[in-house]
Amino acid sequence: MLMLYLTNAWKLKFTDAAAIVNVFAGVSAVGHLVMQFLVDAYLGHFWMLFLSTIALSLGFGFLSVSASPIFSSGSVFCNAIESGCIGEGQRLLFYTALAVISIGIFGHSISLGAFTEDQIEENAKRDDPAMLIGFVIGNVGNFIFPLLAAVAIPQINPWFVRFVIPAGCEVVAMLVFLSGFCSYKKEKPEGSPLTTIFRVFVASGFKISCRNPNNPAQLYEQPELDPDLKPHTSGFRCLDRAAMILPSEPLEQQRKNRWTLCRVTEVEETKSVMHTVPLFTTSIISGVVFSLGNTFFLEQANHMDTKIGSWNLPLPLLLLFSEAARLGSRELCLRASKRHGMTKSPHGIPVSIILSIFCCLIAGHVEARRLRVTKTRGFLSETAVPMSVLWLLPQYILLGSITGIYENSFALHLEETVPEQMSRYMVLLNVGVCGVGMTSSIVLVRVLSRVSGGKWFQDTIDKSRLDNYYWVLTMLSLINLILYFAVTFRLSARCSKNDGETDRYARGNDQ
Repeated sequence: MLMLYLTNAWKLKFTDAAAIVNVFAGVSAVGHLVMQFLVDAYLGHFWMLFLSTIALSLGFGFLSVSASPIFSSGSVFCNAIESGCIGEGQRLLFYTALAVISIGIFGHSISLGAFTEDQIEENAKRDDPAMLIGFVIGNVGNFIFPLLAAVAIPQINPWFVRFVIPAGCEVVAMLVFLSGFCSYKKEKPEGSPLTTIFRVFVASGFKISCRNPNNPAQLYEQPELDPDLKPHTSGFRCLDRAAMILPSEPLEQQRKNRWTLCRVTEVEETKSVMHTVPLFTTSIISGVVFSLGNTFFLEQANHMDTKIGSWNLPLPLLLLFSEAARLGSRELCLRASKRHGMTKSPHGIPVSIILSIFCCLIAGHVEARRLRVTKTRGFLSETAVPMSVLWLLPQYILLGSITGIYENSFALHLEETVPEQMSRYMVLLNVGVCGVGMTSSIVLVRVLSRVSGGKWFQDTIDKSRLDNYYWVLTMLSLINLILYFAVTFRLSARCSKNDGETDRYARGNDQ
């Protein structure tokens, strides 16, 4: 609803509204990685969930106040329902609300699932059916409540009331959550595997004046700490200095400082993470495509006929269709991978990129037709029937499917290419890179607006040529597909080389 609020209530240009929504979504995506580190290293799931619940309650409260009609236009606040009446105080509250809601969103997404699993496991041990029933009802509510909200809330006219409802629900949820404070199982943080990567980079930087070690005997390892030792490879040799034993200092003295001496296994785990980084470049363009659902697609729907018979289709339902497609495609990919076995080649990623090409093509054709119908209705024939919003269903379903396939394929690929404790961080890093792509769509719109002389993006969507923007995204998605194959080809060649180097080192050690 954020896009519609900014365009309908604030009367912003649809490109400016999309920029605000994309910054909000991008920051929320990037923050997941930071929050996961804080959970593992310092807070734990319970306290993160506690803080994020408070953040959501405060955020929606600030959002409600920013849209409140009780302030007069003569003060720093004014009525957001009135055209062009947005005071500086309301803007400040609005942007503060978005920042606080972002914290609540990525805190919830990080900790809610893991915390719920811990409670279910604990209560199953206690044979507490009441708690188990409560969690089942909560999971059902996760599906029912969004559906009811998507249908009911758009029927309410004042935006203030639309924001008060989720604010009130968050407060009730917070009170219910706190009611079980004493009975929850609270896991203590056990440390973050990201610390290992930081240590490797710090240790290699500490020895930057030293030459790269050529003899594996110069490298430090502790078999008693890790029975599954990682074999030494030749890639990213600069990181080998982190495991290099300095001849000028006693080994025992070096072992005491874990930030200047790391094990070979830790260095190789860091290398495996670094090898996957080039694949993340494909996530930037994918993030630009992912950003369409909450911005330009929704603005298209806002200028189309929403009537289905005598019923007006609430626009948030389109987002629920997309979410259902995301969950369905993700489940299908998961079952297919279990049935055929997981491989190191993330086959679903090119499939999602190909589908994104078709999604942008369909969106471009629908928008071109919508513009033709709008011009015909406005200038030639008042009896012409505007396009139905149902024309947008294919692109919304495709967009949801693309997101589900991409997320699942990336996660399965990372499970086999990086250490198990690091895979969830790499998944969140991919989410963050997609968030960077969402934010970079702002730059893309600005560049294309300048190149087109302002003709593609004007004050309203009906005066703009959004279909041309979709054609550009189609070409960028095609380039993204070529980039994917180039990156995976290089990664395959590097893996083959590393396997050869590993065999050579193994033979050398045996001799």
